[in-house]
Amino acid sequence: MLPEVFTTSLNDLWPMDTSTLLPSSIELRMHQERAANQERKRREAEGQEQGRRLTESGQPIGSPEGLSRRNRAITGIHPGMPGQQGPNLQPPEDTRAKGFSMEQAFAQFSVLQTVKRRLKQFGYEFFDLQASSFAAVQDVPVGPDYVVGPQDSLAVHVWNVPDPNLNRSYIVPVERDGMLVIPRVGAIPVGGLTFSQVERVIHSRLRKLLKRFEVHVAMARLRTIKVYVVGEVVRPGAYEVSALATVSNAVYAACGPAKSGSLRQVTVVRDGRVVAKLDFYDFLLKGDRTQDRRLQAGDVVLVPPLGAVAAISGAVKRSAIYEFKPGSRLTDLLQLAGGLTPVADQRRCHIFRMEPGRGRVLIGVDLAAALKATGKNGNARSRESEVDPIIQDGDYVRIAALPTQVANVVGLAGAVKNPGPYEYRPGMRVHDLLTRDQLTVDAYLDRAEIIRTDPVTYGTQVIQFSPVALFKGDQEQNHRLHRLDQIVVASQLRPPKLVVLEGEVKRPGYFTIEQGERLSSALKRAGGFTPNAFPPGMVLIRESVRQKQEAELERFIAGERQRLAAESAGVAAGTAQLPGGGASAEQQVLALRLQQLEAISSRVDLGRVVVRLDSIERLEGTEDDIRLEAGDRITIPQPPQTVSIIGSVKNPSNVVHRVGLSLQDYLDEAGGPTEDANLKQMYVMRANGATESAYVRVKEMQPGDTIVVPQKIEAKTPKLALWKSVASIVGSIALAAAGIAVIGR
Repeated sequence: MLPEVFTTSLNDLWPMDTSTLLPSSIELRMHQERAANQERKRREAEGQEQGRRLTESGQPIGSPEGLSRRNRAITGIHPGMPGQQGPNLQPPEDTRAKGFSMEQAFAQFSVLQTVKRRLKQFGYEFFDLQASSFAAVQDVPVGPDYVVGPQDSLAVHVWNVPDPNLNRSYIVPVERDGMLVIPRVGAIPVGGLTFSQVERVIHSRLRKLLKRFEVHVAMARLRTIKVYVVGEVVRPGAYEVSALATVSNAVYAACGPAKSGSLRQVTVVRDGRVVAKLDFYDFLLKGDRTQDRRLQAGDVVLVPPLGAVAAISGAVKRSAIYEFKPGSRLTDLLQLAGGLTPVADQRRCHIFRMEPGRGRVLIGVDLAAALKATGKNGNARSRESEVDPIIQDGDYVRIAALPTQVANVVGLAGAVKNPGPYEYRPGMRVHDLLTRDQLTVDAYLDRAEIIRTDPVTYGTQVIQFSPVALFKGDQEQNHRLHRLDQIVVASQLRPPKLVVLEGEVKRPGYFTIEQGERLSSALKRAGGFTPNAFPPGMVLIRESVRQKQEAELERFIAGERQRLAAESAGVAAGTAQLPGGGASAEQQVLALRLQQLEAISSRVDLGRVVVRLDSIERLEGTEDDIRLEAGDRITIPQPPQTVSIIGSVKNPSNVVHRVGLSLQDYLDEAGGPTEDANLKQMYVMRANGATESAYVRVKEMQPGDTIVVPQKIEAKTPKLALWKSVASIVGSIALAAAGIAVIGR
């Protein structure tokens, strides 16, 4: 039983209504949020009071004088930087680089090395993240060695007491004098004690009052301490951080070191003396935070200026700019970069160094020897500076990669069972690579080839030999192989010859043809024509004809271009004495000639073979029943219903075909020829691709015919002999187009 003095509920004496039956974590969090809101309101009130004073003194609140860096450092208020929660805003990229840019300096230094991207200073991007393991800690459990002090709040949970009214939980703050006042229990001195000691003290005090009970003590709220972060940081100043905060938490609260600050020499000053040093590289490279000491109120975290740096790139795992310690060697820098990649060429390591009086110098290093001298674990101290040189401030190390081409290789290709690359060995001969078992059944044994590639010039040489003689023991055929040689064995099998039939045939698709097979045979194999077929409009495109036409057309156009260029020079000289209007008209004529010349290739259906076809029965035995070639494409269209009129007519269009209409009738349907129409050069292109001169007046127009009316070129300037040559050139262009269209018939 409790003494009489303890029978009243402890909550009756507790000024805040925060006691419940075993409060949950949500209720504890609500208490923390209320305390944080009170602290924020207090700071806002202090800021308003400070603004009022500055306004009364005649200084605007937003001016640098009204809110100086010193005032920000004292209050610990920074934009987007609450003291306990870490930065809310990511610092701009340019705020981390102060003044001189080390990255820019190395970018200019390494221009000669074809570096694809600018090297970054190692480690600084870690502080650009909005969330980090270095963020201020607040909700983590405290350890048994945590020293309890003023402004800490403890949650004391009491249960398993016979009187149900005494099963209570309390949130009790530590007073400034270090006392923990529990109503009906009294004041307990806890200031300066560790958390484990506080648990024992509270348990001992309750034992004197209760015979049977259970008690649990936890931290409800941690106190904050004020520390100062100065030196080369993005936002120097005073910060209120958690009592559990370490050096890294304070540096992170200040947005991290500037790129002009050191990551390897961060110091903690307490009462005027250095009590700790932190090398961030230990955490970033090894995950080691043993040097990350816990801070105390009033500590000063100093980030000194950047120390000596060197850059390394190429065939390393982590190319960057690193800050190194005095006396570091090349292998130490290589270890910071994560080591070599598998493709590193240890024979091609270069150090680019700035030497006073000499400028930039290049130092070659045998990296293999340096690694061997260092030892397998990298801790050997018997290294010599010549083998493993000491790195100097500003050095740039470039390690080249091995070439991607395989050096010791020969190849086997063609009619063999296992084609591909093989290892080349000195003294290797053909029979070492090509055996009878390697050949396929279709291999051509009378002749094979060795394609030899010069490793210096990459020129090729073809050496022929006989596999049959080789297998019979003829040593003259057993050539000595060189690296990069490739043995090619031909096949006796020929690929099938295929043609394509599409459009209005009953079975369109790909068809294999025999040697000498004709068009009528392929059409029969395709099932003949459908009821919607228009045989006279058949289009046969042949690759061999297309290549020949293309060559002829290119040769013709090239010759005409040269001719136009020569005559243009004569025109320029001949029109020098003509009035200004004549020169302008001459330029228009030349431009038109060039346009017509360039339009030739688009007018001609390259590769088309003209075939007159009415039916398969009439085709057989005629000259139009041509032999097919591999790659031929045969298209049977549907019956056309129009006649096309293009060129120099007033209304180029397609006119519905009507029986009995003449060529002149169709010209009239298109509005008639224009003033510059050249009716003498007019021609008709039939549906089968054949052309007929309209000068003799085509008697009957058929569906699918196209009437082409060329343009007549006449000079507006005085008649010179030159204009006759102009007309002849344009005329020859049109005739050439018509001639090329029937090549291969």
